[in-house]
Amino acid sequence: MHKLAILSLISTLSFATEAIVTKIVDGDTIHVKMNGKEEKIRILYIDTPEKYGGAKLEKDAKKAGISADKEQELGKLSSGYAAKFFHQGDKVNVTSDKKDQYGRMLGTVSKNGIDYSTQIIKDGYSCIYKKAKYPKELDNVLQEAKESKKGLWSVDFEVMNRLCK
Repeated sequence: MHKLAILSLISTLSFATEAIVTKIVDGDTIHVKMNGKEEKIRILYIDTPEKYGGAKLEKDAKKAGISADKEQELGKLSSGYAAKFFHQGDKVNVTSDKKDQYGRMLGTVSKNGIDYSTQIIKDGYSCIYKKAKYPKELDNVLQEAKESKKGLWSVDFEVMNRLCK
């Protein structure tokens, strides 16, 4: 019985894989070359404002009671943050064990030992993606960014407050 439990635990563990950044899509999605293959990574635990038009932008803007243009403005700033954090050719570590319905890998990404999800929330350019399990310490990180009016919180506090509910 113990051997089965240990094997089950080992099969659910995921390990970091070194990858090379090939493209920054937006604040919460990048492309990497990993294990000789191009992969699209949807970064876990974060939800940045939408940069591109479409149904998700319209839905999020409506939910927050803002125009799609306003959300796109914030999305471009969040994407700009990602483009400053990541550069094409950067070595990163990706931890992922599954893909979403769109074929994107779902994972965490770190560069030089810095977890991107924690950093983008800390610097005020992302909300926490709360529709899935996430590390609860991110709540404190978000609260600190909000109280300090960092990043997008300094651009439009009320809109960020609605987006991050």
